[in-house]
Amino acid sequence: MTNNRNITFHLLLAAQFALIAAGMFANIKTGLFSTAVILLLTIICLIQLSNDERTDWKPGQNTMTWLFLVWLMYYVLEALNPNNVMAAWNINLAPYALIPLICAFVVPVVVRTKKDIELLLIIWSVFVLIFTLKGYWQKNHGFSSKDLYFLYALGGARTHIIWSGIRYFSCFSDAANYGVHATMAAVTFAISAFFVDSKWKRLYFLFIAFCGIYGMGISGTRSAMGVLMGGMLMITIIAKNWKALLAGIAISIGVFCFFYFTNIGSGNQYIHKMRSSFHPTEDASYMVRVENRQRMKELMARKPIGYGIGLSKAGNFNSKEQMPYPPDSWLVGVWVETGIVGLILYLAIHGVLFAWCSWILMFKVRNKSVRGLVAAWLCMAAGFFIAAYVNDVMQYPNQLPIYIGFALCFAAPHIDKRLSEEKEKEAREKKEEELVSTQETDEQP
Repeated sequence: MTNNRNITFHLLLAAQFALIAAGMFANIKTGLFSTAVILLLTIICLIQLSNDERTDWKPGQNTMTWLFLVWLMYYVLEALNPNNVMAAWNINLAPYALIPLICAFVVPVVVRTKKDIELLLIIWSVFVLIFTLKGYWQKNHGFSSKDLYFLYALGGARTHIIWSGIRYFSCFSDAANYGVHATMAAVTFAISAFFVDSKWKRLYFLFIAFCGIYGMGISGTRSAMGVLMGGMLMITIIAKNWKALLAGIAISIGVFCFFYFTNIGSGNQYIHKMRSSFHPTEDASYMVRVENRQRMKELMARKPIGYGIGLSKAGNFNSKEQMPYPPDSWLVGVWVETGIVGLILYLAIHGVLFAWCSWILMFKVRNKSVRGLVAAWLCMAAGFFIAAYVNDVMQYPNQLPIYIGFALCFAAPHIDKRLSEEKEKEAREKKEEELVSTQETDEQP
């Protein structure tokens, strides 16, 4: 039964990535279809867990679960928004509310060992390889007919074939989503590589991190730098090590100085694109966003609960009122859709999560390997939310690794406790064996 609950949960993880990979061959609507898949596999997993006598439900009853139950209640109340469109509300149910809540409850119950964490990474790594190969193929062998349709029939060329070169998007909806996801993988696997026992896993994880950096580069996504910088700074804090802290600060300052004060490598289109993210006031598109947000502020003053779920982008649904300016950022999108009330609640929930999870890793988990593996996910999440302020990147499948990362922090103390108990048991058995051996020696004539 233990294997069954693992298989079902990992199928849930793989299915969400597979939906993106399948996008290479067909147009797949991830909204209602993915919601149905998530609910089906979650129900099966919970049934299997309930039939397993060894299942401990207590880890699932954690702070993260209660926080996202509150968020789910607010999401349900948004259905009463006078401007609400139920089709948009239904499509956004999974990414907005279901995935965080399911991860919060199921992950700490299912993930019980360090090997379970490593298995999550291995499953993710398979899809990172697929996404990287697709990006490599686009860059070196050209676009498929489906890619060309996106570029020229749907207008993707306007933002993907620009003055600085071509921005490659692999299997994703756009280059920004791909670049941020690739950088999320780079941060997670680079940190994890230093906390696995096997030499081959370490090399493999470093290779996956390199694939992530490659994907970040060819995507030309400036917001991905936020993931990288945020992840680096977060690990120095959680490490509780002065050397690591000083090294992290030094590297961060070095990266900042390289991009901000020098022109080294600007002849390369990707380095030039990344460097522009350190000079936002010189970027016309950034200044347009700043102006749009000022205009939005005037409109949002009379919308305390927002325009409605899924209605931040005008034209997608026929609502009574529409926001005339594009949000161009996930957090701005949350503000437009759920209002200042929803944004404050959303930021408060995630602020509490980051603080609580950091405290757990720093003071409740003694095993360095477990702490490092889980910290990798939390650092990735910290960097992601920096990018989420700059760009609309909370799209499939990014929600899954983000909220699995938070949930693993609540699983970590229980994994750490089991490891401590196993060590104590081994020490007792060894001591008993030595005692028996000593007695037998003394009894010999």
